[in-house]
Amino acid sequence: MSTATHSLPDRARAWNVAMTAAPGDLDLRIPADDVVGTIPAGLRGGRLLSNGPGWTHIGERLAHPFDGHGYVRSYAFDEDGGVSLRARFIRTRVFEDEQRAQRIVHRGFATNPSDRFWQNVGYGAPRNVANTTIVRWGDRLLAGWEGGPPHALDPVTLETRGPDSFGGLIEGQATLAHMHRDAARDRLILCSVAAGRHTGITFREVDADDQLVQTRQAQLPGMTFAHDFAFSDRWYVLGGNPLALKPWRFARSMVGAGTLLESVRVDTSKPGELVLLPRDAEGPVRRVRLPKPTFVVHFANAFERSDGALVVDACVFHDFDFGEEFGYSGPHRPLDPSLPEARGTQRLYRITIPDGAEEATWEALVPHGVDFPRIDADHEGRETRTLVGACRADTRFSDPFDSVIAIDLEAAGRAHALWTAPRDVFVGEPVLARAGEGEPPHVIAILSDGLEDRTTLVVLRADALERGPVARVSLPLMPIAFHGDWEARP
Repeated sequence: MSTATHSLPDRARAWNVAMTAAPGDLDLRIPADDVVGTIPAGLRGGRLLSNGPGWTHIGERLAHPFDGHGYVRSYAFDEDGGVSLRARFIRTRVFEDEQRAQRIVHRGFATNPSDRFWQNVGYGAPRNVANTTIVRWGDRLLAGWEGGPPHALDPVTLETRGPDSFGGLIEGQATLAHMHRDAARDRLILCSVAAGRHTGITFREVDADDQLVQTRQAQLPGMTFAHDFAFSDRWYVLGGNPLALKPWRFARSMVGAGTLLESVRVDTSKPGELVLLPRDAEGPVRRVRLPKPTFVVHFANAFERSDGALVVDACVFHDFDFGEEFGYSGPHRPLDPSLPEARGTQRLYRITIPDGAEEATWEALVPHGVDFPRIDADHEGRETRTLVGACRADTRFSDPFDSVIAIDLEAAGRAHALWTAPRDVFVGEPVLARAGEGEPPHVIAILSDGLEDRTTLVVLRADALERGPVARVSLPLMPIAFHGDWEARP
Protein backbone atom coordinates (compact mmCIF):
# COMPACT_ATOMS: atom_id res chain seq x y z
CA MET A 1 0.00 0.00 0.00
CA SER A 2 1.30 3.46 -0.83
CA THR A 3 1.71 6.17 1.77
CA ALA A 4 -0.44 8.44 -0.46
CA THR A 5 -3.11 10.08 1.67
CA HIS A 6 -5.61 11.57 -0.79
CA SER A 7 -8.02 8.63 -0.47
CA LEU A 8 -7.98 8.47 3.34
CA PRO A 9 -10.86 9.59 5.57
CA ASP A 10 -10.53 13.19 6.78
CA ARG A 11 -9.13 12.40 10.22
CA ALA A 12 -6.52 9.96 8.92
CA ARG A 13 -5.57 12.34 6.11
CA ALA A 14 -5.26 15.24 8.53
CA TRP A 15 -3.04 13.14 10.81
CA ASN A 16 -0.75 11.95 8.03
CA VAL A 17 -0.31 15.38 6.51
CA ALA A 18 0.38 16.93 9.92
CA MET A 19 2.88 14.25 10.98
CA THR A 20 4.83 14.15 7.71
CA ALA A 21 4.85 17.86 6.79
CA ALA A 22 8.33 18.94 5.67
CA PRO A 23 8.47 22.69 5.01
CA GLY A 24 12.23 22.88 5.54
CA ASP A 25 14.06 25.91 6.91
CA LEU A 26 11.79 28.86 7.71
CA ASP A 27 12.32 32.52 8.61
CA LEU A 28 9.03 34.40 8.95
CA ARG A 29 7.68 37.39 10.81
CA ILE A 30 4.00 37.69 11.63
CA PRO A 31 3.16 41.33 12.42
CA ALA A 32 0.95 42.19 15.37
CA ASP A 33 -1.87 43.16 12.98
CA ASP A 34 -2.03 39.54 11.78
CA VAL A 35 -2.29 38.09 15.29
CA VAL A 36 -5.88 37.30 16.24
CA GLY A 37 -6.18 38.71 19.74
CA THR A 38 -3.15 40.00 21.63
CA ILE A 39 0.10 38.44 22.78
CA PRO A 40 0.16 39.15 26.55
CA ALA A 41 2.63 41.88 27.45
CA GLY A 42 4.29 39.66 30.05
CA LEU A 43 5.23 37.07 27.42
CA ARG A 44 6.80 39.53 25.00
CA GLY A 45 10.54 39.21 24.76
CA GLY A 46 10.27 35.47 25.45
CA ARG A 47 10.04 32.55 23.07
CA LEU A 48 8.66 29.06 22.70
CA LEU A 49 11.07 26.39 21.50
CA SER A 50 9.98 23.04 20.11
CA ASN A 51 11.63 19.98 18.60
CA GLY A 52 10.34 16.93 16.80
CA PRO A 53 10.72 14.81 13.67
CA GLY A 54 10.75 17.14 10.67
CA TRP A 55 11.61 14.68 7.90
CA THR A 56 10.03 11.23 8.09
CA HIS A 57 9.08 10.52 4.46
CA ILE A 58 12.64 9.87 3.30
CA GLY A 59 13.02 8.70 -0.28
CA GLU A 60 10.45 5.96 -0.87
CA ARG A 61 10.12 4.95 2.79
CA LEU A 62 8.26 6.34 5.76
CA ALA A 63 10.42 6.34 8.88
CA HIS A 64 8.86 5.77 12.27
CA PRO A 65 8.46 9.22 13.87
CA PHE A 66 10.92 8.12 16.57
CA ASP A 67 13.53 7.97 13.78
CA GLY A 68 12.63 11.16 11.87
CA HIS A 69 15.17 13.96 11.64
CA GLY A 70 15.17 16.64 14.33
CA TYR A 71 13.54 19.94 13.39
CA VAL A 72 13.76 22.77 15.90
CA ARG A 73 11.46 25.78 15.92
CA SER A 74 11.74 29.12 17.71
CA TYR A 75 8.58 31.22 18.12
CA ALA A 76 9.81 34.58 19.44
CA PHE A 77 7.22 36.95 20.90
CA ASP A 78 8.33 40.39 19.78
CA GLU A 79 7.95 43.47 21.98
CA ASP A 80 5.49 45.04 19.50
CA GLY A 81 3.11 42.07 19.72
CA GLY A 82 4.22 40.26 16.57
CA VAL A 83 5.81 36.81 16.35
CA SER A 84 9.04 35.79 14.63
CA LEU A 85 9.39 32.16 13.54
CA ARG A 86 12.67 30.47 12.77
CA ALA A 87 12.90 26.74 11.96
CA ARG A 88 15.91 24.62 11.14
CA PHE A 89 16.78 20.99 10.64
CA ILE A 90 19.33 19.70 13.12
CA ARG A 91 22.21 18.75 10.88
CA THR A 92 23.36 15.56 12.55
CA ARG A 93 25.71 13.13 10.85
CA VAL A 94 22.68 10.96 10.04
CA PHE A 95 20.82 13.91 8.49
CA GLU A 96 23.82 14.83 6.32
CA ASP A 97 24.20 11.23 5.11
CA GLU A 98 20.53 10.83 4.26
CA GLN A 99 20.19 14.24 2.68
CA ARG A 100 23.01 13.33 0.31
CA ALA A 101 21.59 9.88 -0.43
CA GLN A 102 17.91 10.97 -0.44
CA ARG A 103 17.03 7.70 1.25
CA ILE A 104 17.21 6.05 4.67
CA VAL A 105 20.79 4.96 5.26
CA HIS A 106 21.01 4.26 9.00
CA ARG A 107 18.92 1.83 11.04
CA GLY A 108 16.84 3.25 13.85
CA PHE A 109 14.85 1.99 16.83
CA ALA A 110 11.85 1.23 14.63
CA THR A 111 13.00 1.79 11.04
CA ASN A 112 15.08 -0.26 8.62
CA PRO A 113 16.68 1.19 5.48
CA SER A 114 15.54 -1.63 3.19
CA ASP A 115 12.92 -4.33 2.65
CA ARG A 116 15.84 -6.70 1.93
CA PHE A 117 16.89 -8.01 5.33
CA TRP A 118 20.51 -8.61 4.35
CA GLN A 119 20.91 -4.89 3.71
CA ASN A 120 19.87 -4.15 7.31
CA VAL A 121 22.26 -6.49 9.14
CA GLY A 122 23.87 -4.94 12.21
CA TYR A 123 22.98 -1.70 13.92
CA GLY A 124 26.22 0.23 13.52
CA ALA A 125 26.47 3.65 15.15
CA PRO A 126 23.29 4.87 16.89
CA ARG A 127 20.84 6.78 14.70
CA ASN A 128 21.10 9.97 16.73
CA VAL A 129 18.65 12.31 15.00
CA ALA A 130 18.35 14.80 17.90
CA ASN A 131 14.57 14.94 17.50
CA THR A 132 13.03 14.75 20.96
CA THR A 133 13.68 17.63 23.37
CA ILE A 134 15.08 21.16 23.33
CA VAL A 135 16.39 23.12 26.31
CA ARG A 136 18.44 26.29 26.76
CA TRP A 137 21.59 25.78 28.81
CA GLY A 138 24.38 28.34 28.97
CA ASP A 139 25.47 29.59 25.57
CA ARG A 140 23.59 26.99 23.52
CA LEU A 141 20.40 25.08 22.94
CA LEU A 142 20.56 21.34 23.57
CA ALA A 143 18.50 19.03 21.33
CA GLY A 144 18.07 15.68 23.05
CA TRP A 145 17.61 12.19 21.70
CA GLU A 146 17.12 8.81 23.36
CA GLY A 147 20.42 6.98 23.46
CA GLY A 148 23.20 9.46 22.74
CA PRO A 149 24.52 12.92 23.52
CA PRO A 150 22.40 15.97 22.78
CA HIS A 151 23.33 18.20 19.87
CA ALA A 152 24.29 21.80 20.59
CA LEU A 153 22.69 24.57 18.52
CA ASP A 154 23.39 28.27 18.25
CA PRO A 155 20.67 29.88 20.42
CA VAL A 156 19.96 32.64 17.89
CA THR A 157 20.53 31.19 14.41
CA LEU A 158 19.60 27.59 15.40
CA GLU A 159 22.56 26.37 13.35
CA THR A 160 23.95 23.01 14.47
CA ARG A 161 27.25 23.02 16.34
CA GLY A 162 27.44 19.25 16.79
CA PRO A 163 27.17 16.55 19.48
CA ASP A 164 27.74 17.89 22.99
CA SER A 165 29.28 15.45 25.48
CA PHE A 166 29.91 18.10 28.16
CA GLY A 167 33.65 17.87 27.68
CA GLY A 168 33.61 14.07 27.44
CA LEU A 169 31.45 13.62 30.53
CA ILE A 170 28.80 11.56 28.69
CA GLU A 171 30.91 10.48 25.70
CA GLY A 172 29.74 7.11 24.37
CA GLN A 173 26.87 6.84 26.85
CA ALA A 174 23.19 6.29 26.16
CA THR A 175 21.81 9.49 27.65
CA LEU A 176 18.09 10.08 28.04
CA ALA A 177 16.42 12.62 25.79
CA HIS A 178 14.94 14.40 28.80
CA MET A 179 17.26 16.75 30.65
CA HIS A 180 15.97 18.76 33.59
CA ARG A 181 17.00 22.14 34.96
CA ASP A 182 17.01 22.66 38.70
CA ALA A 183 16.45 26.41 38.75
CA ALA A 184 16.85 26.61 42.53
CA ARG A 185 20.42 25.25 42.32
CA ASP A 186 21.17 26.47 38.78
CA ARG A 187 22.05 22.99 37.59
CA LEU A 188 21.29 20.76 34.63
CA ILE A 189 20.54 17.13 35.48
CA LEU A 190 21.42 14.37 32.99
CA CYS A 191 20.64 10.66 33.18
CA SER A 192 22.52 7.94 31.28
CA VAL A 193 21.46 4.29 31.02
CA ALA A 194 23.55 1.19 30.33
CA ALA A 195 21.14 -1.49 29.08
CA GLY A 196 21.66 -5.24 29.33
CA ARG A 197 20.59 -8.13 31.55
CA HIS A 198 20.76 -5.52 34.28
CA THR A 199 20.38 -1.76 33.93
CA GLY A 200 23.00 0.73 35.01
CA ILE A 201 21.76 4.22 35.88
CA THR A 202 23.98 7.30 36.21
CA PHE A 203 22.70 10.73 37.21
CA ARG A 204 24.99 13.71 36.76
CA GLU A 205 24.52 17.35 37.66
CA VAL A 206 26.49 20.14 36.02
CA ASP A 207 26.60 23.77 37.08
CA ALA A 208 26.26 26.89 34.95
CA ASP A 209 29.91 26.52 33.88
CA ASP A 210 29.34 22.89 32.77
CA GLN A 211 31.42 21.65 35.70
CA LEU A 212 30.39 18.31 37.20
CA VAL A 213 28.86 18.90 40.63
CA GLN A 214 27.82 15.39 41.58
CA THR A 215 27.27 11.87 40.26
CA ARG A 216 25.00 9.12 41.54
CA GLN A 217 25.02 5.59 40.16
CA ALA A 218 22.89 2.50 40.66
CA GLN A 219 22.48 -0.98 39.21
CA LEU A 220 18.89 -2.15 38.72
CA PRO A 221 18.10 -5.84 38.29
CA GLY A 222 16.73 -6.80 34.88
CA MET A 223 15.97 -4.69 31.83
CA THR A 224 14.36 -1.33 32.57
CA PHE A 225 12.92 1.29 30.20
CA ALA A 226 13.62 4.94 30.96
CA HIS A 227 12.71 8.00 28.88
CA ASP A 228 12.10 10.66 31.52
CA PHE A 229 12.70 11.20 35.22
CA ALA A 230 11.71 13.58 38.00
CA PHE A 231 13.70 15.06 40.83
CA SER A 232 13.09 16.63 44.23
CA ASP A 233 15.44 18.12 46.81
CA ARG A 234 16.30 14.63 48.08
CA TRP A 235 15.56 12.16 45.29
CA TYR A 236 15.85 11.24 41.64
CA VAL A 237 12.72 9.37 40.50
CA LEU A 238 12.43 6.80 37.69
CA GLY A 239 9.69 4.42 36.62
CA GLY A 240 10.40 0.75 37.33
CA ASN A 241 9.18 -0.15 33.79
CA PRO A 242 10.42 -3.77 33.52
CA LEU A 243 11.17 -5.07 30.02
CA ALA A 244 11.64 -8.53 28.54
CA LEU A 245 13.05 -9.65 25.21
CA LYS A 246 10.96 -11.35 22.56
CA PRO A 247 13.66 -13.90 21.64
CA TRP A 248 12.43 -14.76 18.15
CA ARG A 249 11.85 -11.13 17.18
CA PHE A 250 15.20 -10.12 18.66
CA ALA A 251 16.92 -12.78 16.55
CA ARG A 252 15.10 -11.50 13.47
CA SER A 253 16.17 -7.93 14.21
CA MET A 254 19.81 -8.98 14.49
CA VAL A 255 19.74 -10.38 10.96
CA GLY A 256 17.91 -7.33 9.60
CA ALA A 257 14.42 -8.83 9.36
CA GLY A 258 12.88 -6.77 12.16
CA THR A 259 13.52 -3.75 14.37
CA LEU A 260 14.75 -3.30 17.90
CA LEU A 261 11.43 -1.77 18.98
CA GLU A 262 9.62 -4.95 17.91
CA SER A 263 12.04 -7.04 19.98
CA VAL A 264 11.11 -5.93 23.49
CA ARG A 265 7.92 -5.98 25.50
CA VAL A 266 6.74 -4.59 28.80
CA ASP A 267 6.80 -7.30 31.48
CA THR A 268 3.34 -6.94 32.98
CA SER A 269 3.90 -9.94 35.26
CA LYS A 270 5.92 -7.69 37.58
CA PRO A 271 4.41 -5.15 39.96
CA GLY A 272 4.44 -1.44 39.29
CA GLU A 273 7.29 0.43 40.95
CA LEU A 274 9.03 3.73 41.25
CA VAL A 275 12.79 3.74 41.70
CA LEU A 276 14.24 6.38 44.04
CA LEU A 277 17.94 7.27 44.10
CA PRO A 278 19.26 9.53 46.88
CA ARG A 279 20.30 12.82 45.34
CA ASP A 280 22.72 14.45 47.78
CA ALA A 281 23.90 11.59 49.96
CA GLU A 282 25.12 8.07 49.37
CA GLY A 283 22.50 5.50 50.23
CA PRO A 284 20.59 2.51 48.92
CA VAL A 285 18.17 2.62 46.03
CA ARG A 286 14.55 2.49 47.15
CA ARG A 287 12.05 0.49 45.10
CA VAL A 288 8.55 1.62 45.99
CA ARG A 289 5.56 -0.57 45.14
CA LEU A 290 2.63 1.01 43.28
CA PRO A 291 -0.98 -0.20 43.59
CA LYS A 292 -1.07 -1.77 40.08
CA PRO A 293 1.29 -2.74 37.24
CA THR A 294 2.52 0.44 35.60
CA PHE A 295 4.53 1.82 32.72
CA VAL A 296 5.62 5.43 33.13
CA VAL A 297 6.79 7.46 30.13
CA HIS A 298 6.55 11.08 31.35
CA PHE A 299 6.74 12.79 34.73
CA ALA A 300 5.36 16.22 35.60
CA ASN A 301 7.11 16.89 38.91
CA ALA A 302 8.22 15.60 42.30
CA PHE A 303 8.58 17.35 45.65
CA GLU A 304 8.78 16.68 49.39
CA ARG A 305 6.04 17.67 51.80
CA SER A 306 6.81 19.08 55.22
CA ASP A 307 6.17 15.63 56.77
CA GLY A 308 8.90 14.08 54.59
CA ALA A 309 6.54 12.35 52.15
CA LEU A 310 7.58 12.39 48.50
CA VAL A 311 4.86 13.42 46.03
CA VAL A 312 5.22 12.47 42.36
CA ASP A 313 2.94 13.48 39.47
CA ALA A 314 3.28 11.10 36.52
CA CYS A 315 1.44 9.75 33.48
CA VAL A 316 0.89 6.02 33.89
CA PHE A 317 -0.13 3.19 31.59
CA HIS A 318 -1.49 0.05 33.24
CA ASP A 319 -1.20 -1.94 30.02
CA PHE A 320 1.35 -1.03 27.37
CA ASP A 321 3.35 -2.63 24.60
CA PHE A 322 5.64 -1.19 21.99
CA GLY A 323 4.55 -0.82 18.38
CA GLU A 324 2.12 1.31 16.37
CA GLU A 325 3.13 4.56 18.09
CA PHE A 326 1.61 7.48 16.17
CA GLY A 327 -0.23 4.89 14.07
CA TYR A 328 2.96 3.65 12.41
CA SER A 329 2.64 0.20 10.83
CA GLY A 330 5.49 0.08 8.34
CA PRO A 331 7.43 2.06 5.74
CA HIS A 332 4.85 1.69 2.95
CA ARG A 333 1.60 2.38 4.82
CA PRO A 334 -0.04 5.60 5.94
CA LEU A 335 -0.14 6.38 9.62
CA ASP A 336 -3.40 5.21 11.20
CA PRO A 337 -4.55 7.49 14.06
CA SER A 338 -6.95 4.82 15.31
CA LEU A 339 -4.15 2.38 16.21
CA PRO A 340 -3.05 4.17 19.42
CA GLU A 341 -6.66 4.05 20.59
CA ALA A 342 -6.49 0.26 20.82
CA ARG A 343 -4.00 0.36 23.69
CA GLY A 344 -4.94 1.24 27.25
CA THR A 345 -5.27 4.93 28.06
CA GLN A 346 -2.65 6.53 30.27
CA ARG A 347 -3.78 8.40 33.35
CA LEU A 348 -2.25 11.25 35.30
CA TYR A 349 -1.68 10.19 38.90
CA ARG A 350 -0.52 11.95 42.03
CA ILE A 351 1.61 9.35 43.83
CA THR A 352 2.36 9.77 47.53
CA ILE A 353 5.24 7.93 49.22
CA PRO A 354 5.43 8.38 53.01
CA ASP A 355 8.96 8.92 54.31
CA GLY A 356 10.70 5.53 54.42
CA ALA A 357 7.69 3.62 53.05
CA GLU A 358 7.96 0.67 50.66
CA GLU A 359 4.48 1.18 49.20
CA ALA A 360 2.80 4.22 47.69
CA THR A 361 -0.76 5.39 47.34
CA TRP A 362 -2.12 7.28 44.37
CA GLU A 363 -5.09 9.14 43.00
CA ALA A 364 -6.06 9.98 39.43
CA LEU A 365 -6.06 13.76 39.09
CA VAL A 366 -8.52 13.93 36.17
CA PRO A 367 -10.72 11.46 34.25
CA HIS A 368 -8.97 12.20 30.95
CA GLY A 369 -6.10 10.33 29.31
CA VAL A 370 -3.22 12.79 29.68
CA ASP A 371 0.33 12.96 28.34
CA PHE A 372 3.02 15.65 28.04
CA PRO A 373 2.40 16.91 31.60
CA ARG A 374 4.14 20.23 32.28
CA ILE A 375 4.58 22.68 35.13
CA ASP A 376 6.49 25.95 35.25
CA ALA A 377 10.01 24.66 34.57
CA ASP A 378 11.44 27.04 37.19
CA HIS A 379 9.37 25.22 39.84
CA GLU A 380 10.57 21.68 39.08
CA GLY A 381 11.45 19.81 42.25
CA ARG A 382 9.17 22.05 44.34
CA GLU A 383 5.46 22.15 45.06
CA THR A 384 3.60 24.23 42.51
CA ARG A 385 0.03 25.15 41.71
CA THR A 386 -0.61 24.66 37.98
CA LEU A 387 -0.12 21.56 35.85
CA VAL A 388 -1.01 21.39 32.15
CA GLY A 389 -1.02 18.59 29.60
CA ALA A 390 -2.40 17.30 26.32
CA CYS A 391 -5.42 15.01 26.30
CA ARG A 392 -8.55 13.93 24.43
CA ALA A 393 -11.94 15.39 25.19
CA ASP A 394 -13.26 11.81 24.94
CA THR A 395 -12.08 10.25 28.21
CA ARG A 396 -11.87 6.78 26.65
CA PHE A 397 -8.77 7.72 24.67
CA SER A 398 -5.59 9.74 24.86
CA ASP A 399 -3.47 10.22 21.74
CA PRO A 400 -3.78 11.65 19.16
CA PHE A 401 -4.63 14.66 21.30
CA ASP A 402 -7.30 17.26 20.60
CA SER A 403 -7.37 19.21 23.87
CA VAL A 404 -5.34 21.14 26.42
CA ILE A 405 -6.04 20.50 30.10
CA ALA A 406 -5.06 22.70 33.07
CA ILE A 407 -5.26 21.50 36.68
CA ASP A 408 -5.27 23.70 39.76
CA LEU A 409 -3.42 21.51 42.26
CA GLU A 410 -4.31 23.80 45.18
CA ALA A 411 -8.04 24.16 44.51
CA ALA A 412 -10.63 22.06 46.29
CA GLY A 413 -11.04 18.83 44.38
CA ARG A 414 -8.11 19.88 42.17
CA ALA A 415 -10.37 21.66 39.71
CA HIS A 416 -9.49 21.31 36.06
CA ALA A 417 -10.44 23.07 32.84
CA LEU A 418 -10.38 21.87 29.25
CA TRP A 419 -10.05 23.59 25.90
CA THR A 420 -10.66 21.52 22.76
CA ALA A 421 -9.40 22.30 19.27
CA PRO A 422 -11.68 22.16 16.21
CA ARG A 423 -12.50 18.79 14.66
CA ASP A 424 -9.55 16.98 13.00
CA VAL A 425 -7.06 19.48 14.41
CA PHE A 426 -4.37 17.96 16.62
CA VAL A 427 -2.81 19.42 19.77
CA GLY A 428 0.88 19.12 20.59
CA GLU A 429 2.59 19.39 23.96
CA PRO A 430 1.38 22.51 25.80
CA VAL A 431 4.01 24.58 27.61
CA LEU A 432 3.41 26.71 30.68
CA ALA A 433 4.81 30.24 30.46
CA ARG A 434 5.07 32.84 33.21
CA ALA A 435 3.66 36.21 32.19
CA GLY A 436 5.30 38.30 34.90
CA GLU A 437 5.46 38.65 38.66
CA GLY A 438 2.02 38.23 40.19
CA GLU A 439 0.42 37.43 36.83
CA PRO A 440 -1.35 34.11 36.15
CA PRO A 441 0.63 31.78 33.90
CA HIS A 442 -0.31 31.22 30.28
CA VAL A 443 -0.40 28.04 28.25
CA ILE A 444 1.13 27.99 24.77
CA ALA A 445 0.15 25.15 22.45
CA ILE A 446 0.70 24.33 18.79
CA LEU A 447 -2.28 23.12 16.74
CA SER A 448 -1.78 21.12 13.54
CA ASP A 449 -4.44 21.23 10.83
CA GLY A 450 -3.50 18.86 8.02
CA LEU A 451 -6.71 19.50 6.09
CA GLU A 452 -6.04 23.24 5.86
CA ASP A 453 -2.22 22.95 5.71
CA ARG A 454 -1.92 25.23 8.70
CA THR A 455 -0.15 25.35 12.04
CA THR A 456 -1.65 27.66 14.65
CA LEU A 457 0.07 28.87 17.80
CA VAL A 458 -2.45 29.59 20.55
CA VAL A 459 -1.99 31.35 23.89
CA LEU A 460 -4.49 30.61 26.66
CA ARG A 461 -4.79 31.76 30.26
CA ALA A 462 -4.12 28.80 32.51
CA ASP A 463 -6.75 30.03 34.99
CA ALA A 464 -9.39 30.62 32.29
CA LEU A 465 -8.69 27.90 29.77
CA GLU A 466 -12.32 27.35 28.86
CA ARG A 467 -12.58 30.91 27.51
CA GLY A 468 -10.33 29.96 24.62
CA PRO A 469 -7.21 31.58 23.21
CA VAL A 470 -6.28 35.16 24.00
CA ALA A 471 -4.05 35.06 20.91
CA ARG A 472 -3.87 32.97 17.73
CA VAL A 473 -1.02 33.05 15.22
CA SER A 474 -1.51 31.36 11.85
CA LEU A 475 1.62 29.78 10.33
CA PRO A 476 2.58 27.39 7.53
CA LEU A 477 2.01 23.73 8.37
CA MET A 478 4.92 22.24 10.28
CA PRO A 479 5.19 18.65 11.53
CA ILE A 480 3.86 17.83 14.98
CA ALA A 481 6.63 18.26 17.54
CA PHE A 482 7.48 16.08 20.52
CA HIS A 483 8.69 18.44 23.27
CA GLY A 484 9.35 22.11 23.85
CA ASP A 485 10.55 24.72 26.32
CA TRP A 486 9.73 28.28 27.31
CA GLU A 487 12.53 30.81 27.45
CA ALA A 488 11.41 33.92 29.30
CA ARG A 489 12.57 37.45 28.57
CA PRO A 490 16.25 37.72 29.60
